[in-house]
Amino acid sequence: MAGTLSIHFTPADFLRVRFARSPDPMWEAVLGLHVLTTPVDRLPARLRHWRSRVRERARRPDVRGAFRLLHDLAPSDASYWPDFLTPAESEEGLAAGLRVLRETSRARLEHEVREASRHRPLPAWTRRLAAGDRSVLDDVATAVGTVHGGLLAPDWSEVEAAGAADRARRMEALEGGLGALFASFTPFVWREPVLSAAYPKDVTIRLRGRGLSLIPSFFCHTRPVAIADPRLPPVVVYPLHPEDPHGARRGAHHETALARLLGTNRARVLTALATTRTTGAVAARLALPASSVSGHLTVLRNAGLVASERAGAHVTHRLTPRGRHLLGRLPGDDGRPGRP
Repeated sequence: MAGTLSIHFTPADFLRVRFARSPDPMWEAVLGLHVLTTPVDRLPARLRHWRSRVRERARRPDVRGAFRLLHDLAPSDASYWPDFLTPAESEEGLAAGLRVLRETSRARLEHEVREASRHRPLPAWTRRLAAGDRSVLDDVATAVGTVHGGLLAPDWSEVEAAGAADRARRMEALEGGLGALFASFTPFVWREPVLSAAYPKDVTIRLRGRGLSLIPSFFCHTRPVAIADPRLPPVVVYPLHPEDPHGARRGAHHETALARLLGTNRARVLTALATTRTTGAVAARLALPASSVSGHLTVLRNAGLVASERAGAHVTHRLTPRGRHLLGRLPGDDGRPGRP
């Protein structure tokens, strides 16, 4: 039976609302698998196009094995899956998230696997996971990395660009105040002080001054997804703003054109800077060596596409107007400018 997700704010919570800079790699790994098992007619156009073009990648033996393992823990029709699969630290990149996943405590594994078993039957191997078997936990982390690397990474620049476009829309809405920003979230309804959306069951989150992290997702569709454990920092992943039906095809063509112009990894580095990042953050997000990323940044900076500046102990990098223009003006497959 359908329900409602209701998020209750206090005045203190408005000071602690966080908007992630881009989609989270571990949330996207789980939700990307869900796209593969969701009936096609329930998917928006951009995800139907994505699903059709990754068909061959999904047949790889390592990806298929990872898919089966993660599907056991987090199937697309589940009303609950373990929160340890999506640690908050993955905001810093896939490597950071996988490290924290591998360090999940036995008590948490037992609690969350037991909770999942209350909602659906689980295969026998999950009993070893619940007992804290580190080799099984390592298999789970490896599966997440395999899904991301084998299935999502080739399209990650498109995911990042879509997230950056969504963030720009949210920041524009923020000019009208936080209420106007909340009202701009397509899947939500804002009636101060409650943000609500359709959900598989009735869930109430009372923030009580803890604030809220909102993370855009390329692969989430129809309705948002929230961290289940009320003891964890509140996190809600929401679908990206609806796009026109040709947007995904233009995005894929744009990505190919950019890669041909700059080279695949240099194009990925440029797209990753849709939001300002350090060298290390870009390297972690793209799973590339920091030395390689640094070299690409030097070339992009010399070409006037990237600007770098020191901020304390770190150097941050951002797109210049010329860089943003390049991302947004490569032609799409219909001959018109592509979306950034």
